[in-house]
Amino acid sequence: MAITYGMSVKEFWEDNPDLFWAYRFSYYERIKVEQEMFNHNAWLQGAYFYNAVLIALANGFGKGNIKYPDKPFGVMESIEQIEEQKKKQLEMQVADIRARIKQVNKIKSSTTKGNNTEGGERINE
Repeated sequence: MAITYGMSVKEFWEDNPDLFWAYRFSYYERIKVEQEMFNHNAWLQGAYFYNAVLIALANGFGKGNIKYPDKPFGVMESIEQIEEQKKKQLEMQVADIRARIKQVNKIKSSTTKGNNTEGGERINE
């Protein structure tokens, strides 16, 4: 059984017995990931098949001229598109930080402007 998990005979007989359980856990995790990948690939293949049949039937019985997609599902058009998305995200984050800085400055100026305050409460003079 230990060999099935990928453990060598030497490790099994001479190393820490807890190592067997680590190999066992790793083996079952690897099997789980392989099953998830197989399931995802089968789903993706079904999506392509569904799309192909749908387009064939729509073009055969309908008046439209629908074309099969040129690119695989979920693939970006180019590296430039990825870079553009990253740039947009960065700009949004910078704008958010600037807005928060303005809010903080506004709060600071309203609490310190002519008010003698201590701990957020007004001090009677």
